[in-house]
Amino acid sequence: MTDMFKICQLFLFTLGLVILFNITIVIAQADLLDGKVFVGQYREQHKRAVKEDELRFMNGQFHSIVYGQRGFNEGAYTASAEEDKIYFEAETISPKRGKIKWHGIVHGESIEVNYHWSKRGWLSDTKKDYSFNGTLKK
Repeated sequence: MTDMFKICQLFLFTLGLVILFNITIVIAQADLLDGKVFVGQYREQHKRAVKEDELRFMNGQFHSIVYGQRGFNEGAYTASAEEDKIYFEAETISPKRGKIKWHGIVHGESIEVNYHWSKRGWLSDTKKDYSFNGTLKK
């Protein structure tokens, strides 16, 4: 019985180390973009008109100035680094206007983002795709 108890202890210790290691990696990745602000232009897919926006990463939150003015709240973002690029995802929600799912890549001082806005309606749903290209604000 004591051998089984020792095996269980070793297993739980190992499991604890694995969990702790994974949490450390996530924490290290969480602030990859914090404090960065990007300015640039966005446009709806298949349209020519472009408009200005500013994307901010602060305290684990993602915020678009333009969509903030339209009622979309800040949303938590996740980020991971791979070679010399940082990949991120976020979701922002407006109680009246739906939600936006953001997916982007930061490479040096440049950012490329694709995002999907969706809103459920009484008679039909709205779905639109957009892109944003910008540079780090100095």
